[in-house]
Amino acid sequence: MREWLEQFATEYVTDMERQAESGFGQRGIQNPVLFLFLGDKSLESLQTVCRMNERKWPNSDGVLYIHAYEKETWEHPLVEGFRLPESDGNKRMLRPSLYERFAQDESMLMTLNKVMKQASMRVAEMGKRFATLQQVNLAVVTRADDPANVLLPELTLVLKSYLAELFKHVSVDLYILLQEKQPGEEFGFSAALSVSFLEEVNRYQRQDFSYCADLLVTGDLVKLPVEHEHAPLFSIVYLLSDKNEQGMFLESGMQENDELISHLVLLHNKGAEPNSSDSFSKFQFIRNITGSRVEAAFASAGLSKVKRPTHAIALTVLAAVFDLYWDRLKRGALPDKASVRERLGLMSHDLQRQLRTVFSEESKLDEMGGLMTSGVSFKELSRMNLREAEKALFEGSSQAFFETNLVRPVFHRLEDLLQEESLASIIQHELIADPRYGLYAAYQITSEQSSVGHLLNEIRLGIRETSRELELARAELEEIYQQRVDRLELRVGGLFTRDKERVRALVRHLLDLVYGKKLEILEGETILRILQERERQVGEIHRQLGRQFEQLEELQQQLHEHARRSIREAADYLGKNIEDYYSSLVREAIQAMEAQRGADFYLESRYIGTDSLQLYNGVAGLIERLCRFCRSEILPRPAFALSFDAELLARANVAAAYENRTVLTRDDLFRDLAFALEERASIHIEIFHFLQKHRYEEKYLFADTSNDFVQFVLRLDEGNRTYKQGCIHEDRKSGIEKLNLMGGFGIEDLMYYRNNKKYHTSYLENGFSFAAEERMNRHETKKD
Repeated sequence: MREWLEQFATEYVTDMERQAESGFGQRGIQNPVLFLFLGDKSLESLQTVCRMNERKWPNSDGVLYIHAYEKETWEHPLVEGFRLPESDGNKRMLRPSLYERFAQDESMLMTLNKVMKQASMRVAEMGKRFATLQQVNLAVVTRADDPANVLLPELTLVLKSYLAELFKHVSVDLYILLQEKQPGEEFGFSAALSVSFLEEVNRYQRQDFSYCADLLVTGDLVKLPVEHEHAPLFSIVYLLSDKNEQGMFLESGMQENDELISHLVLLHNKGAEPNSSDSFSKFQFIRNITGSRVEAAFASAGLSKVKRPTHAIALTVLAAVFDLYWDRLKRGALPDKASVRERLGLMSHDLQRQLRTVFSEESKLDEMGGLMTSGVSFKELSRMNLREAEKALFEGSSQAFFETNLVRPVFHRLEDLLQEESLASIIQHELIADPRYGLYAAYQITSEQSSVGHLLNEIRLGIRETSRELELARAELEEIYQQRVDRLELRVGGLFTRDKERVRALVRHLLDLVYGKKLEILEGETILRILQERERQVGEIHRQLGRQFEQLEELQQQLHEHARRSIREAADYLGKNIEDYYSSLVREAIQAMEAQRGADFYLESRYIGTDSLQLYNGVAGLIERLCRFCRSEILPRPAFALSFDAELLARANVAAAYENRTVLTRDDLFRDLAFALEERASIHIEIFHFLQKHRYEEKYLFADTSNDFVQFVLRLDEGNRTYKQGCIHEDRKSGIEKLNLMGGFGIEDLMYYRNNKKYHTSYLENGFSFAAEERMNRHETKKD
């Protein structure tokens, strides 16, 4: 059953999300974007971010990705690959040796220029997909523990130089992924690599950072310098960890960071909202997190999202439909006494028909007249009663003939008849499958309660009457057997009738009288056998119906348990009022359809029906019918296909009894949702004693600015905020997202840096080297 329910809910979720995504609006980026993913460890993020952008950005086909890799990349139409020098296996000099091999290989530098130039041209050629070509945004993504990021300034500045030839303004942002949950033996080395890289970035982000090197190479091997003077290398550096600000590991931390990157890039490249002072300003954000400090200032972010709880809605609707169906089954009418007898084949004419079926048309009694007699004389027979005479005449052959040619064939045909005309199949067809009666009526009719249905009473009355008739017939047979032969009125000739003729006359009389009565008794025994089998079947059917009722009650319980579990999984703030609201909607939908199609329309076989409740087949067929009915008749109705915002508002306004404390008011529901969104948008980095005066925050909703919930959030705590709040307008149906930005902290504020600095120091003391000393000495300069 679980598989049926999950398939039903999943298919509905898929349909709703497909409809929602087809209704997205104004989500595309405004200006060209180019991603640079650096290192093999960023491959998974490259794939995730690219697929996410393709799904959510209408102009995503104009976004290009470069992957600088050592061993493995991703073949994709929008991905340009650049292969880095492979490691020489010397772990102690992993980062420095990688830089040296790159710097000393002229062909690699040529390839780098070719890839970066080609990528810049492709970005420019895709310009028609964007609203403005005044600027381009370069988003650089790398894992902190990837040794390839030792080439970060070289690859970034070469690409930026080519982009600057084509665009008036080039902004470069860095997204550093920190994986703190590091199982295995490499956690120490990984931590040392990460700390070394963070210290390098800390240097790159100083206000007085400068860099100069001959990195541009033409096709004629002419080299040109790239220069960067007295400014941070990146506009913003985001540090995104798999831990949140409270120091708790995130369940899907790295995947959430990939989604954060997509949202941050969108935020940076989104056009300003018309007539709005709450739009994101990258320049303002940088100024607020940097201030007058010379040291590097970093930023982080957190994302929360709520979607319409479609999975929970589907299962709640299914449970509510079953409740109404089950209630209707239990209110099924009960046929009257005459109708029960007629429907179930218990009328006298039904019994006579069955008798004619099991008894052959030709009478076997006529054939008994040809039985051989023993040759006893009539004189001897005249002193006997009929039992003694039968024994003397036939010596048991008459009874054997009767048993062989009548009794056994009759009961054999009777067993066939009882199987062919099973009461279970009759009840299934005449009661269970009839929308007027149904399963519950069949259960009541087959019960031991004499006041309901009269079925067992009728059968048992028939058994008692037939048993009495049989007793009388057997008593009459005994009386017949006790009659003396000499007192019988036999039709024979006069005094001169031969002895043989007298014997034959006695034989005819005996067979007609005795075996005629035995045939009558056999017919009564046949009727009794039919009735007794019906009684047995009624008991078995009632027990089976009882088990099926238990299954249906268990199904009702399980449907509600699955629905409530899905509601809980949807999170507390999304699960409020779901049962009350959707149970009410289901009742209204069923009532509307009943008005159009009749009060019992859903009991017809083309809807849910009752024929799916086959005896001995469990409830699997019913579950399938229920799911199909909900998908085709209930869920497509407009009331069940509201957008996230409309559905939330409608659910917030659901009417409930005063004593039902689980139903929230509109403002309570909106407030719970707003607080939950904020809590789940916790920043993805842990800071040590980060002073409030250095902390700068901005919070943005991605939603339709006109909906009531967004307006509620924008008014919440208005006038008392210590952060900037805004809304990125989108015509979307699937949910609301909240993106929190926080910045202004330095490298020394990072718990990750503080906790792992000891690994970096110890590795250096043990002969490991992490820095590219040649670049620091020759290409980087720092002026006070």
